[in-house]
Amino acid sequence: MSMTLHDPRWILVAWAVVAVASALRFWRLTGPFRSKVKAQQRLESLNPEQARASLERSWLKSDTRNHR
Repeated sequence: MSMTLHDPRWILVAWAVVAVASALRFWRLTGPFRSKVKAQQRLESLNPEQARASLERSWLKSDTRNHR
């Protein structure tokens, strides 16, 4: 079962390559959003005092990075 150059199944191969490339690109583009959602879920699982302390640490970290 060899495919010749004019075999219509080549279109399926091309579409499969495009689909995989699109899925990988989508995964990479949505990475920052997914990590923020995970962090939010982690914060919600903490008690309010732990969540407040965690937010303060992240704000202090971002504040020191912005003032360099």
